[in-house]
Amino acid sequence: MAYAQTGAPGQTDDPSMGQVYAAPPPPPPPGGGRSRGNGLLIAGLVIFGVVVLGGLLIILLAAIGMAGGGKGIGGYGEKVGVITIEGVISASGERGLFGGALGGVRSTLDKLDEAAEDDSIKAVVLRINSPGGSAAASQEIYYEVKKLAEKKPVVVSMADVAASGGYYISLPARKIVANQATMTGSIGVIMSLVEYHELMNKIGVDGGAITSGPYKDIASPWRELTGNERKLLQAMVDNIYQQFVAHVAESRGMELAEARKIADGRIFTGEQALNAGLIDEIGGFNRAVEIAGELGGIEGEPQVRDISDGGGILSLLGVSAKAAVRDTVLEAAEQVLRDPRVEGAEQMLQMRP
Repeated sequence: MAYAQTGAPGQTDDPSMGQVYAAPPPPPPPGGGRSRGNGLLIAGLVIFGVVVLGGLLIILLAAIGMAGGGKGIGGYGEKVGVITIEGVISASGERGLFGGALGGVRSTLDKLDEAAEDDSIKAVVLRINSPGGSAAASQEIYYEVKKLAEKKPVVVSMADVAASGGYYISLPARKIVANQATMTGSIGVIMSLVEYHELMNKIGVDGGAITSGPYKDIASPWRELTGNERKLLQAMVDNIYQQFVAHVAESRGMELAEARKIADGRIFTGEQALNAGLIDEIGGFNRAVEIAGELGGIEGEPQVRDISDGGGILSLLGVSAKAAVRDTVLEAAEQVLRDPRVEGAEQMLQMRP
């Protein structure tokens, strides 16, 4: 029976029946039925599952570490604890659920206490990268580091900067190690004031305060400091400065007069600080760990336990264990992304860490 095509493409006429039939649609090309969205959804769900499993592995490793008698995994036996202090030193700050200290004295004190209580930690390295901050907060950390140093050897490793309060908290350490280009020193005290009363007068804005005494609104930006107020604030700054200098002299084995000569607020490079007697050695983090291991009586290359996560789940793990878990999770995620059914995988792989 012969067929002749009439009308629009994709239709056929059957002359014997006088009817027109629609031709069946062509078969879909290979892979043409899958959508980009479905591929990414599948990849996302699988990667989410991998991350969840990784989290469970972290908790399992932490439990094994605690069962082994230590507070973390960085291997069994004697360790060097590492506490990182970075950013502006202040009394405020909180701790995240999954680690990562958000700054503040309390989280730092918790780490120092943890290092003191863990019998497997034989020495501590303070890794400091801070320009300073609050005088009171710096002093609080200083006294806690001093208390820890009476129990276990403490070694400071200075990073980019350890100045002012960042240098203050270094003082109780048995050894202070800095890089040649580290910025440190800045021994001094500053109180910053702002006055905008003249500007307010120019635009017709007035202000003031009702106080119970002549000094209650001291340093108000609405008026100029009086002579007596300036003397009072200068006396406060001088008093804190004397405390700072006394601690420098005591910790670095200097006479007060000698300490005052270099305690004029100037900053030093690591090399200059070594020549001035403010640090003990030029070196990096690894050298500080090596010294801490020697002072702690650890034979061979010391194991390192990072106590810098602020008490979150990850702080239960040592550095090497956390790295192993991270690598396992990344490898599993990469295997998923190599699945040819996952559209856009090539771009995702290029963005992997």
